[in-house]
Amino acid sequence: MATIEIRLDALARLYDSLDPAPFHDKSLDRDAEAWLIESADEVSPREPLELLVRGPESLRASVPEIAAAVHAHFRRALEHQEWMLRRRIRVSRLVLLIGLGVLAATLIARHLLLGGGERSGVVEVLGEGLLVVGWVAMWRPVELLLYEPLESAAARAVLRRLSQATVGFCPLDDPEAAAD
Repeated sequence: MATIEIRLDALARLYDSLDPAPFHDKSLDRDAEAWLIESADEVSPREPLELLVRGPESLRASVPEIAAAVHAHFRRALEHQEWMLRRRIRVSRLVLLIGLGVLAATLIARHLLLGGGERSGVVEVLGEGLLVVGWVAMWRPVELLLYEPLESAAARAVLRRLSQATVGFCPLDDPEAAAD
């Protein structure tokens, strides 16, 4: 089991100070969230995660609250990522149609331009320019359909793992904790 340690001197430091929601519904501090995501992303996806909270003994009673808040925060983040993926897929269909339309128009224009008898250097350059424009129009649809879902899957996997991570506690005044 991979352990991600987070040191807290007070429970409030874990949460976003501008979020007025109760603790179990509050957003995590942005720096804490970023650090947890980066740390979880470095761990093998096959290895279970544990979040180890190190802090004063007074925080021990808050571990269930911390676990609930962390799980809820990353569940909401996962739901948001899944919503964004569904939205991107819908948009990518439209973008693909537009890209194919531009590609078809530029290929037809190129064929008409170059299909005549005599070709000058300017006509050749315009024909090649149309070809480039047509394929560049396909760049974003291909990116949306092929590459972004892979990146999104990796990000969603990290969020899913954090939303299910076990949460433990180790007091900072523990002699074994001080040796680390």
